[in-house]
Amino acid sequence: MISAFTILFAMALVSLFFHRSYLLKPLSLVALLGAGYATFSGTVVPLIGFGTNEQIQLFELVLEVVLFTIILHESEDITITQTLFLGSASVLLLRSNTLISFILSFEALSIISVVLVSYIKTKDQAEGAVKMFIAGSMATGIVLLGVAFYLMGGGMLLAPLSTQSSLFMGIGVSLMLAGLFYKLTIVPFHGWAIDTYALVRHSHAAILSGVAKTVATLAIFKIFAPFLAEHITLSMPLLATLAIITMSLGNFLALFTKNIARILSYSSIAHAGYMLIAFVAVKSSYADEGILYMAIAYIFMQSGAFLALDSMKKEYNIETLDELKGFASQNPILSFFFTLQLFSLAGIPLLAGFLAKAVVFYAGVDAGLWWLVLIALLNSALSVGYYAWIIKSMYFDEGSFKTRLVELHLPLTSQAILATGTLFFGIFAGIIFG
Repeated sequence: MISAFTILFAMALVSLFFHRSYLLKPLSLVALLGAGYATFSGTVVPLIGFGTNEQIQLFELVLEVVLFTIILHESEDITITQTLFLGSASVLLLRSNTLISFILSFEALSIISVVLVSYIKTKDQAEGAVKMFIAGSMATGIVLLGVAFYLMGGGMLLAPLSTQSSLFMGIGVSLMLAGLFYKLTIVPFHGWAIDTYALVRHSHAAILSGVAKTVATLAIFKIFAPFLAEHITLSMPLLATLAIITMSLGNFLALFTKNIARILSYSSIAHAGYMLIAFVAVKSSYADEGILYMAIAYIFMQSGAFLALDSMKKEYNIETLDELKGFASQNPILSFFFTLQLFSLAGIPLLAGFLAKAVVFYAGVDAGLWWLVLIALLNSALSVGYYAWIIKSMYFDEGSFKTRLVELHLPLTSQAILATGTLFFGIFAGIIFG
């Protein structure tokens, strides 16, 4: 049988010849349906260094659903092609089992991400793309330096990350994580994301912060968790500190901006801090499920929020809280979907974001890190403030919009699918995880 990677990569190549053709989007959607079926049936990539398990298979299926909604939403042919290439790289990264396959897949995902935002139309988009390119280049250098130290310590490229302890190996793993954490927007590697997510097209920000970042987080945890668990006394204090600073800085700065894309960018940084709790609590038996659940919830709600903002920007030129005032009277359907994803990001019960935080926090408590979980809970409560301001502007503030009927179109259809995912994994997740 043909694997999901083969289908996505082949369609990405074929799509290069279908630009400016009405067939491009339908063929891409059919390819994603085929990739989803291949994933559901358990077909694996027949390459040395790659493999899968039930957790990765579940997330890969979710990934293909989200990619389906992004292409359904998107109107630019070049972005559809780049999304297909990014999807194929994501599948390889998720299934990588050896250090060399992980590094190559991660760099492929990073390069495609840079190419995605290099389709520049405005000065702001150029600024966001350049900042991402510079940050990514520096991160790649740090990762390769870490690989060199790791090999000097006796590590092997054609094998999973070793859990052995040596000076050079420890330095190598630390440097690799430092370089990889730029993709996760962990402080102090977060600066590029604030401007990039806010300045590039919002649909591109959905792909970068919703898809690429989430895929990278899950893949990094899968590769590095055994080493971190073996050296928990050294890794725990540093990672816990980074988690606290990252979630606190992201939430605090979000309170002082009125640009909606920047608020979502700061929120993304704060969620990176929450995800890092799973890395700190890696010894807990709930850490694996916690990071998986956080990844599933986050890819739905972050992609949904930025795609909703993309529709607002293109159709109504909305960028700030002032411009958002009274928007619910203009487009109640899009406002509802946007609000649902914001509630999920805030951690409101019965939505995926609530259970995602609950599982990750429980892993922290199970590992004896109650103080870290308490700080995370306080941060989560703080984040409700800026999400509430966005919702208040939409529903309770008077704006200059005139109420009109809203026709159902493809962006709203994609929003409905993403909202369904957020609701399903918030209410019925026990069926799957049980």
